[in-house]
Amino acid sequence: MQLARITACASGTPHARQRTPNERMKRSLTLLATTLTLLLSIGCMQNDITTTLTGGYMFRPNRIRIDPGKAVSYGYWDLPAGLEGEKVIVIDTELQQAKYYVGGRQVGMSSISSGKAGHITPKGTFKVLSKDADHRSSSYGSIVDAYGNTLIGNYERGMEIPPGGVYEGAPMTNGMQLTTSGIWMHEGIVTSAPESHGCIRLPAEMAKIFFDNTPVGTPVIIK
Repeated sequence: MQLARITACASGTPHARQRTPNERMKRSLTLLATTLTLLLSIGCMQNDITTTLTGGYMFRPNRIRIDPGKAVSYGYWDLPAGLEGEKVIVIDTELQQAKYYVGGRQVGMSSISSGKAGHITPKGTFKVLSKDADHRSSSYGSIVDAYGNTLIGNYERGMEIPPGGVYEGAPMTNGMQLTTSGIWMHEGIVTSAPESHGCIRLPAEMAKIFFDNTPVGTPVIIK
């Protein structure tokens, strides 16, 4: 005859059979495994949400994780026909964004990369001093030989140029000059983090739109 799984205590009240030490250990391990699985699932879910919200770039306090091999290119342009008024560009170096206003109304926005540590983009109010669709840097670029072979890939003004080497300035396509000290707004690699030598880089599409719609003299506020 099989033993009953419910036994009686001294008072006659039924109670559950006491688990053996091995059974208690097995139950504890099962609960631990379940808890770990749940924590890992929550972590993955949070990571997926963060990735979705930031387009693959995870922002944390005092840390920015960025794939340096990828460029961040986003923005928009919505200028209603007939809208008039003063044009102003506002550069937010904290958000790494450029916002375009016409008559006090925001009509465009672009991701940017401003100056990195040691080459901080100056803050203040400036004006577009000049424009050059095919501008090239006079300070940064490469040194090539007569056949176009690169001798020095990351040349900076002041470095020694080897015999037969020719300086080739880095392209600053659709450039708009902001200072006489060499700060421009132009097309470049954008990571939504400070990456430049002080200039303001925009993705190619947005650099072209900003260039085409911005006359010389337009105020540019950098904060």
